Amino acid sequence: MEKEKHITLARSYANILFMLRIVMKKMPGFFVIFCLYHIYCSVEIFIEFTVTMKYLLDLIASDGTFGEALHFLMFILSLVMFKLVWAAIMENYLTPVAKEKLKMYLQMELYGKAASLDLERYDNPKYYNEFVWSIHEAGSRMEQILSDFASLLAHLTRIATNGIFFLTFDAFGIVFVLLGLLINIAANSRIGRIQFAKDAELKPVERKRSYFNRIFYLSDYAKELRLNPLADRLKEEFHEANSQVYPIVNKYGWKQMLVGFLGDFIPNDLLSNIVYLGYLVYKTVVLKVLSYGSTMALFSASSSLERSLRSLSQLFPKFEQHGLYVEKIRTFLAFESNLQTGEETLAAEDFRELTVEGVSFAYGDNDDVLHDINMSVKSGEKIAIVGYNGAGKSTLIKLLLHLYDVNSGAIKVNGRDIRNFNKDSYRELFASVFQDYKIFAATIQDNVQMGTSPNAQQPAHSFSDIRKSTGDAATEESAIRHALTESGFKERLSTLPKGIHTPLTREFDEEGINLSGGEAQKIAIARTFYKYCPVIILDEPSSALDPISEYHLNETMLKAAEHKAVIFISHRLSSTVMADRIYMLENGRIIECGSHSALMEQNGKYAEMFRLQAEKYQQM
Repeated sequence: MEKEKHITLARSYANILFMLRIVMKKMPGFFVIFCLYHIYCSVEIFIEFTVTMKYLLDLIASDGTFGEALHFLMFILSLVMFKLVWAAIMENYLTPVAKEKLKMYLQMELYGKAASLDLERYDNPKYYNEFVWSIHEAGSRMEQILSDFASLLAHLTRIATNGIFFLTFDAFGIVFVLLGLLINIAANSRIGRIQFAKDAELKPVERKRSYFNRIFYLSDYAKELRLNPLADRLKEEFHEANSQVYPIVNKYGWKQMLVGFLGDFIPNDLLSNIVYLGYLVYKTVVLKVLSYGSTMALFSASSSLERSLRSLSQLFPKFEQHGLYVEKIRTFLAFESNLQTGEETLAAEDFRELTVEGVSFAYGDNDDVLHDINMSVKSGEKIAIVGYNGAGKSTLIKLLLHLYDVNSGAIKVNGRDIRNFNKDSYRELFASVFQDYKIFAATIQDNVQMGTSPNAQQPAHSFSDIRKSTGDAATEESAIRHALTESGFKERLSTLPKGIHTPLTREFDEEGINLSGGEAQKIAIARTFYKYCPVIILDEPSSALDPISEYHLNETMLKAAEHKAVIFISHRLSSTVMADRIYMLENGRIIECGSHSALMEQNGKYAEMFRLQAEKYQQM
């Protein structure tokens, strides 16, 4: 809230111009037509009602002919018909299409920014709030700004036409309207600030209520809610969250009510409808300086001007409020990556060694979770990282993938600090599967490829020597099928009529399939077989597989990756027997390092953990 309070009025309107510039840049033709349309409509309304009233009443008073009246009415009809045709085109085609295009553009900008930012941003609740708010507001906020800008053009045009009419026939009368305008602007500006403060205070509570809402309607939680007595507890917490809303609404509600009443009654009812009407009657009946046509037209213009000024006074705080929301969008789009990244690139075939030298790391201002880590992996080596939960294993993997920068020490590839390399180019060296992998609502093919371009593949080196020995054609489809076979998904794939084109999940396609945990994990693991890279990182990739399937998968993986470096984390230490070197982590430090046999002879923490697991399997 502190930041919002210090956003100046000028900054708020600069934010509106920022959004309008997007429209002008992306759809300049539409923007011009859009502006002209709303200006024309307001001019036509002024002529149709105010000018027509004065002309016809003065024509009657001066004994004008019916032909004169008919010619004038035909002119008015032509203006109306042109407006109706233009309105049909604008409202049913041009504007809806433009809004969708602009909404898509903004969302693509936000999604692109989100995908490019550091992972540490997601550890920051403030950043996450900004991101969620920006995504939620972007499309609808652009529509509201366009709609309110159209109203601004319309009201300014009506004010201009009616204002000129006043200056021509009764300049002093405009004082009443301007006085009312100042009161209305002040009142509505205050209301807009109150509303924004209320929204900002409600936002954390609304997020909490939204969380409970998801729990009760998403299928992800359905089984747990039915098998555990958790629903009542969650409903209590939901009720508690709701109870936090009422004091906030009451806190701001009475302020909005009072300011709104005064801001509406004084300028509109008192000044315009009573004081000015009496003034007009006096000038017409007593002073006799106005014709009946002018009097009626002025009163009509007064009503039109009063409505436009009232609407305009409400628009300014709306724009101010829009500016506050757009500030969040602009702030989010202005986020820059804090990761140190260079311009150098590294070809996959040039990879020789990855080293970690004296690395320590902490999340934000918290205590270090890794302390003075030293390790290395050469091309073709198989490295295991083991340790109890919270030892820092996954954090180390994130550092190796340059998802975070180290606080001290260095990670090097071929002896060069990875911060010298372009981060995207560097990450192309790796194929990774995490324990919390995700399956997307897309086809099996898309879930294996993960957006990797066929041009980025190098078939001559892909899928290790196993693939070369099979003589399999280096086609995209055969590469995907090979990857699925290696991951153990071949049997399940053979049961699917659409094969690799089968949609996963039924979220958008009724013909989609839902996979078991083990099947989904095999899809995720297939990604590492598909992608051409010299290093494979596996962070508990086989946790959903049974021990036998895990053993066969690891055997296949290591054979397929014979000439690649493999770094894997596993709680099942049976997998670590195949590793060339094992690093044992505890409390963020490497406490043991060596081969399986060497560590067993050392009889330390690793040997203790291995024997405990072995006993458990023997008892089974």
